Amino acid sequence: MTKTLRNFSGRILLVGCGNMAGAMLDRWLAAGLDPAAVAIVDPFATPREGIAQYAALGEWIAAGGSADWIMLGMKPQQLGDVADELGPQVGNDVHLLSILAGVSLTDLAARFPEARAQVRILPNLAARIGAGVSAVASLGRADDKAVTSLLKPLGHVTALADDSTMDLVTAFTGSGPAFVFRLIEAYASAGERLGLSSDDALALAIATFGGSTALLADSGEKPGTLVTQVASKGGTTQAGLDVLDEGGQLVALMTNVLRAARDRGRELADIARGEG
Repeated sequence: MTKTLRNFSGRILLVGCGNMAGAMLDRWLAAGLDPAAVAIVDPFATPREGIAQYAALGEWIAAGGSADWIMLGMKPQQLGDVADELGPQVGNDVHLLSILAGVSLTDLAARFPEARAQVRILPNLAARIGAGVSAVASLGRADDKAVTSLLKPLGHVTALADDSTMDLVTAFTGSGPAFVFRLIEAYASAGERLGLSSDDALALAIATFGGSTALLADSGEKPGTLVTQVASKGGTTQAGLDVLDEGGQLVALMTNVLRAARDRGRELADIARGEG
């Protein structure tokens, strides 16, 4: 499917345009989306040429605003207030999109029952350069082709049968870039502690991680297969692997990291429903 949005039809409203929603928007604009078809409700968003921006929903509504696609990108805790004000504007011709952590399709359907479809999207920050991962699930009469065409410029798209695993996906791919950045930072810091300059350590760490993931993606091999191609018995690589693999500590650590992020997503869902 083409990644251009030059022929994408419909007006888009972004309610909240922080780091993630802003990254998506910037990629859409780079892919040819008409700025005149976009409006933003966010008093703190970076202004973008040709895009109408409002400090509050009331201003957008008073200006006669209407949209075919409405994407929620504010804090999940604000869902109740936003739904009260926005609900009457979401008719049966509107796709209601959400990137809100922890807010389920059932929650969205309860808040916006008249929408043509409720679509839950879990993107990640690499969408900014078209190398992101977006998981998507929907309720209602979603135009799947149009939804996919909107997400394709952001990178890889995975359609889920439902959103029952979305809290885990939020942790796994949505939060994942931050975990990877932290691993790279730690790798560089270790190199610096052992004698590299800070600049050299970071540059080498970025190149090592980037080259390794590119090789893995290109090879079609399992990670373990490539590990055996780098490591030799009794060699330097194996000495390091022995530390990483001791007692299954690395897998245990990453499991705990993902569990904490997943569980926080569930807590945010409770807060959004007024139960937290």
